[in-house]
Amino acid sequence: MYGLSALTGIAVGRVLSAAEWLPASWLRVFVFLAVAGYPLALTAAWIRARREPSAEPAHGREVNTMPRSGWGALGFAALVAAAWIGLRGPGEAGPAGGASVSEPEPRVVVLPLLDLDRRADRTFADGVTDLLVDGLAGVEGLEVRGRVSAASFVDVNRDATTVGARLGGAAVVDGTVRRMPAGVRLSVRLLDTKTGAAVWTLSVDTTFGGLYGLRDEVVSGVAGALGLTVGERTLRRLERRRAPTDALDLYMLGRFRWAARIDGDLAEAISYYHLAIEADSGFTAAWTALAEGYAALPRFTRFPPRSAREYGAAAARTALQLDPDAAGAHTALGEILYVYEHDWEGARAHLQRAVELDPGDAAPRDRLCELELVRGDLPAAREACREARRRDPLAYRPGWLEAGIARAAGDVAASLRRLDSLVAAYPDFEPLAGERAVTHLLLADSAGTEADLAAWFALLAPASLADSLAATLAAARADGLAGLEVRAALARVADDLNPDPVQLAALMAQFGEEERAARMSAEALENRAPAALGLGVFPEFRRLRARADVTRALVAAGLPVS
Repeated sequence: MYGLSALTGIAVGRVLSAAEWLPASWLRVFVFLAVAGYPLALTAAWIRARREPSAEPAHGREVNTMPRSGWGALGFAALVAAAWIGLRGPGEAGPAGGASVSEPEPRVVVLPLLDLDRRADRTFADGVTDLLVDGLAGVEGLEVRGRVSAASFVDVNRDATTVGARLGGAAVVDGTVRRMPAGVRLSVRLLDTKTGAAVWTLSVDTTFGGLYGLRDEVVSGVAGALGLTVGERTLRRLERRRAPTDALDLYMLGRFRWAARIDGDLAEAISYYHLAIEADSGFTAAWTALAEGYAALPRFTRFPPRSAREYGAAAARTALQLDPDAAGAHTALGEILYVYEHDWEGARAHLQRAVELDPGDAAPRDRLCELELVRGDLPAAREACREARRRDPLAYRPGWLEAGIARAAGDVAASLRRLDSLVAAYPDFEPLAGERAVTHLLLADSAGTEADLAAWFALLAPASLADSLAATLAAARADGLAGLEVRAALARVADDLNPDPVQLAALMAQFGEEERAARMSAEALENRAPAALGLGVFPEFRRLRARADVTRALVAAGLPVS
C-alpha cells in the first residue's frame, strides 16, 4: 500500500511540475522522503501486526508477524517505479542524439549577448539581443520567457541549467557579438537547460545591414533544434519587421535608453524612436516602442497623461495598421485604453490578443493583472499576476502588483513583505519608498514610517531640502509622527517637489489633511493620472472614498467604490 501510494503521489506531482504548478525541486524532495520512509513503514507494519490479536483460533499455529512476501515485493517494486518516475523529471525525454530539445511546449530564454568589445554602454549588444527576441517571439508554438529577468544574467552566472531553473526555459539562447569597422561578428548557441549541452550553434561575420538576415538564420536554426517549423506566417512577420540601417541604429539607441526608464532616459528614448520613424515611416518596431514609451511616461515623469494618451494611442494604432499581429502594439494600446481612457473592455480585448500572439511575454499579463486589480476583481488579478510571474520570475512589475493585491485584500503585512523585497532590489526607485511608508502607516509602525518617509524625501528632494525634511520628521517623533510638523513637511513636498499626487494624498490623508488629499485625488482621477487607478481598492484611500467629490470621480471613471 505504501509503495502504491508513493507511486500515485509522485505521478500526480510530476504532472503538476510539468504544468509548473510545483517546482521540480519539490518533486525530488518528495521522492527522497518516500524512499527514506519505506523502512519506517515496514517497521510500523511489523509492530502493528505483533500487537493485533489473531482472528483465528490459536491451535498452536504461529501468528504471521510480517507482511506477506508477495505484497512486500509488490510494494517495493511500486516504490522503485515511483522513484524512477520522480527522478526522471517532468516531461524529460532528453535531446535525441544531442541534436534537439524535447519539450511539449518549447520555452526558451534569450540571454543578453555579451559584447566582446566591452563597451562602456551595451547599446549594440542589447539591440541585437532585442532583434533575436523579437524574431523568436513570432515562431508559432514557441514561448520566449524571462525578457526582463534575463538582464540579471548579463555578466554573472550564465550557466544554462541555473538560468533554466530560475526562469523556466527548456533551452537558453546565449552568445557574443562584436561590432567591427567593416561589419558584425555574431556567435550564438542553443543550450539544453537540463544538460547544459549545446544543441545548435552559429558563428558568422556579416555587414551591419545583414543583421536581419542573421536574425532570420538564428530563428530558423533555433526553431529547427526545438522541433518547430518556421511557417509562412512567421516568415511574413520577419519580412515586415525589417528596417534600413540608419533607422535600426536609432531604434537601438532608443531601446538602450528605454531600459533605464528614468526621467531623462525615457524622454531621450522617445526622441530616438521619432528619429527612427523619420528614417523609415514603416518601421513597426519603432512605432510600437514609441507607443510603449508614451504609455509609461506619466508613470515615471510629470508628463501630462492626456498627451500620453493622444500620442501613444496614435503610435500604437499606426503600428497595428502596419502589422495587425504586432503583440507589443496590442499591449501598449491596451495599457493606454485602461489607464488613460478607462475603456476597460477595449483594453482587455487588446491585452488578451497580445497574450494569444506572444504567449511567452509577461507584459500583457501583468497589465491584465493591474486592470483586474483596480477594477476590484482580485481573483482574476491574482491569476493574471501568477501567469506573468511564471513567464518573467525576476521582473519588477508582478511583484509590485502582488503587493497591491495583498493590500487590497486586507493583508497589509504580506504587502509589506513584498515591498521590502522590491526595495532591496530597487533601492533608488522613489515610488516604492512612498508606498512602503503608507503600508507602515496602515500597520501603525511609526519607526518604519519615519524611515520610509526619510528615504522618500531623500529620493525626491535636493540634499539640503531632504536634510531639512528629515529633521522635521525627527522633531515630530515625540508626537508619533502625527503632529503638525509632518503635515507641514508633506505640504512643503506638495508645493515644492511635485511628486506623485496620489501617493502624497494617501500620506496626507493618514496624517489628517483629508481636505487637501481629497482635492488632489479627485483632480488626479479627472486628469487620468496612472496612480489614481488604485483609489477604489486600496485601504489607504478608505477615508477619501467616503467623501462625495472622490466618490463622484470614481463612479465617473468606472472604478469601484467600497
